[in-house]
Amino acid sequence: MTKILAFFLIASASTLLANAQDTTYFNHSWQETKAQNAPYYRTKLKTDSGWQVIDHFRSGKIQMNGFYIDDSFHIAQGEFAWFDDKGIPSHRCHYLRGKLEGTDTSYYPDGRKQVIGQNKAGDKQGDWIAYYPSGKIAGKARFDKGKQLSTSFYQENGSANKSATVFMKEATYPGGQPQYLRFLNKTIRYPDSAVIHEIEGTVLIQFMVTKTGNISELTVLDPVDKYLDEEALRVMRLMRDWEPAIIGGVPVDTYHKQPIVFHL
Repeated sequence: MTKILAFFLIASASTLLANAQDTTYFNHSWQETKAQNAPYYRTKLKTDSGWQVIDHFRSGKIQMNGFYIDDSFHIAQGEFAWFDDKGIPSHRCHYLRGKLEGTDTSYYPDGRKQVIGQNKAGDKQGDWIAYYPSGKIAGKARFDKGKQLSTSFYQENGSANKSATVFMKEATYPGGQPQYLRFLNKTIRYPDSAVIHEIEGTVLIQFMVTKTGNISELTVLDPVDKYLDEEALRVMRLMRDWEPAIIGGVPVDTYHKQPIVFHL
């Protein structure tokens, strides 16, 4: 408890100092934008060894806290922590000169651990453990340089889960990224109204890939124009079911963002 309190005190102090020096505003794609409608903003504090960077939700709550040793903010160093808009941690990890190194922990929305393990030189290394929301172990795996060597999977009642084979993977579109891009390129139609008025822009869509692979909760995060927004949603609704993400051998819901570019 003391360590958590100290972290927030340090973060708050850094925020106050940085606010006085440098603030940048971002849209949902983390592209710089005007302050008026920005869902995120970043404060930066220059130190002798680099930059302390704190990203905030529009409400002022911390979204990310980390340190970069270069002025372009590409080489991460030390602990990074991400939070949801309620202040609950979603992910903590460590970097060494831009590569993942050390403990890596992801959390459920209620703050319970979802998966924990170690990284070395940017790859998973050693033992990893994943948990059900109840706190019971869902799976264990051992990695060497990112390669899965051995696994053990469990049902929530503690019995063996013999159907699981992969400890962790991201959600994927059938056929992979090439087929996904092909689908988007074939399906998008430029609305006549937007062509007539020469409207261009990038619509950012957020969607959930459920544990069964279905697409749901389609939302326009960065709108451009009524007709472009509607076309972007129409295209995304036509997607085939995905292969769901897996953590600890168990399919899970995951959120994704897709920019749809309209360019005349």
